[in-house]
Amino acid sequence: MSGLRRHTLVWLSQAPEAETDDDRARAAAWHLSRRPFVVTRRPDDGGDIGLGFCTTDPAHPEVRPRRVAARTDPDRIIDRLRPPTLKEIACCPAAVTQALSFERLISASDQAGLDVRVYGSWMWQALTGEPHVHAASDLDVVIDVADLAAADRAAAFLAREEQALSFRIDGELSFPGLGEIQWREMLQDKDEVLLKSIDTLQLVSRARLGR
Repeated sequence: MSGLRRHTLVWLSQAPEAETDDDRARAAAWHLSRRPFVVTRRPDDGGDIGLGFCTTDPAHPEVRPRRVAARTDPDRIIDRLRPPTLKEIACCPAAVTQALSFERLISASDQAGLDVRVYGSWMWQALTGEPHVHAASDLDVVIDVADLAAADRAAAFLAREEQALSFRIDGELSFPGLGEIQWREMLQDKDEVLLKSIDTLQLVSRARLGR
């Protein structure tokens, strides 16, 4: 399946592979519950796509959620979606205590014309209803940007808005067809930035990101 990017939610025709019996059992149960997996970096060997998901222990909700790595043949992907929107995350019951911050960020992003998507613990909390978010949780965001100028504007927007929020903003700016860059790195005065995609992890010149 073409056009896959990191952070994409995917549903499979069968459970993915994992490294241990325990993780394979977790992956099978996750799949049977019709929950999505998240696309990560491709394993070094073969043509499989890397996947991830995050589970909790209902008997011990105080235990930190477990991140599980898996893999699958891309032909087994039957559906996919980009991560949920900021507005969808704000509807999560756990967001009630951060309502003012979410309202501010939603309003500001709408005014700026930015489609802010959310991954990480807040995404898993919204998708599963299980306790993934804690008081110190960052909000992991990904914003699609067309070129270097758009990335600079998005990074400046996040840096400005974060100052008035009750949580820290982490995350990336996504250049479709290229990969993702940490948004804070765009604020640094460096000729090269670290670009991540499902296939690569490399330093690239800012010029490669387009003007």
